[in-house]
Amino acid sequence: MLIAVGVVFKTPILRSFSGFLIKQDAPEQADAMVVLSGNAFDRGNEGARLFHDGYAHHVICPGGNLERAFLIMGDTVYESELLGKNIERNGVPDSLVTILRYGTSTAEEADTLLSYCRAHQIKKLLVVTSLFHTRRAGKVYRKKFADTGIKIIMRGAHDSQFDENNWWKDEYGLIALNNEYMKTLYYLLKGR
Repeated sequence: MLIAVGVVFKTPILRSFSGFLIKQDAPEQADAMVVLSGNAFDRGNEGARLFHDGYAHHVICPGGNLERAFLIMGDTVYESELLGKNIERNGVPDSLVTILRYGTSTAEEADTLLSYCRAHQIKKLLVVTSLFHTRRAGKVYRKKFADTGIKIIMRGAHDSQFDENNWWKDEYGLIALNNEYMKTLYYLLKGR
């Protein structure tokens, strides 16, 4: 009986695993947009789209991790720089893109952005990340920004390597889901 139920309801059950991770807000205009490092292609494309749709007129790219593939060629390129290049490639003027070479995790990037927002009187921040990352990143940002009066709006970028609604059909989807659940557990244990 359990096997039959599992076979019949396989798709909704598997989609619930990804559905839990995805928690985004309706887009709304913000004082600035931050596009989190970690997936310069998809997140950068979504950030540029939101920029062109008028949701923000300034894009911030944090990230202190080095892009390891460039080290092979002897180049030092930060994730934030690669992200900024992709956003500019998508038609956002470089004068409206700020690169912050700080933060090696979601929590560290949130700390960096909090200082930046305070220094620049930002009251509403649109945060762009991957769809699977929206719940955890949203929790981190809302907790860090809780007493500041700065509103956080979370938006997720679709991954170009797999379909989030059918993640189990692709190895990239399986790895992305597993990684995000492991990071969610880690942040839970660390109290972040």
